[in-house]
Amino acid sequence: MSHLKSLILMFVTSFLWATGFIAMGVILKSINATTLLFFRYFIVILVLLPIILTTEKLGFPKKENIFPIIGMALFNVLLMNLLMFEAYKTTTGTNISVISAMNPLTIAFWSFVILKVRFKFIQVIGAFLAFFGVMVMVFKGNMFALFSLQFHLGDVLMIMAVFSFGLSAICSRYATKSMSPLNAVFYSSIIGLLLLTPLSIGNFEWPEWDFKLMFLVLLVGVFSTALAQWFFNISIKNLGAAESGIIINFNPVFGMLISFLFLAEIPAWGQLVGWAIIVVGTLLFYNKIRFRSIK
Repeated sequence: MSHLKSLILMFVTSFLWATGFIAMGVILKSINATTLLFFRYFIVILVLLPIILTTEKLGFPKKENIFPIIGMALFNVLLMNLLMFEAYKTTTGTNISVISAMNPLTIAFWSFVILKVRFKFIQVIGAFLAFFGVMVMVFKGNMFALFSLQFHLGDVLMIMAVFSFGLSAICSRYATKSMSPLNAVFYSSIIGLLLLTPLSIGNFEWPEWDFKLMFLVLLVGVFSTALAQWFFNISIKNLGAAESGIIINFNPVFGMLISFLFLAEIPAWGQLVGWAIIVVGTLLFYNKIRFRSIK
């Protein structure tokens, strides 16, 4: 797959994740987090199995893939989700939005530490500029609100969730070296579900299904998890973990767009400014903005 197609696929992933975040906020009003997580990855397995059987072989993980796939299951399917859902209980949505904006930076951090990836100075500037753009979007241009934030135990849990997601991205990079991204997501989902089962037995609640709840759970399971994680792994395989991760900064941009189209929420001027900053920062990271030296 070409570099451009991989980039486009990563933007699609960001859009699907943004859609899922909005849908999960509604779902969690009807069912608890453990139950949602169980249904989410059970659907992933059901969706991916026929796709694998019709498009490629169901290849059993090789010896060198087992630990990276277990890492994907542990750090993404289990820890990241459980820590994030637990963080919602003891902190604010604003704090979670701010901390989750660190995802690209933590992926870059683990890429530097584990994969020994070296970044150009302009790429570092671009990454932090995109991060600042996310902050502007979260606070709608009122950056003084950053100083009024109150920190809670949930903030520590959310920081742990962000670093856990970054580690899962590195595990995906290793897993997809000799295994298809589709198989990697499939097996990590199975292992994650097995790890989750003992935890969900005591907390599982069969919900009162209606059309809206069923639609949202399927939306999260099929599109925002199965397809999104598959596309993300493809992007990591072709682009690298850090380069794929920087596009996660567009999650709030797509979230704003979805809210505007479907919830009729008019974006504030500060959100539009934040969007512009994210775009500039991302272009700097990809070296699409070049500066001529003055002689």
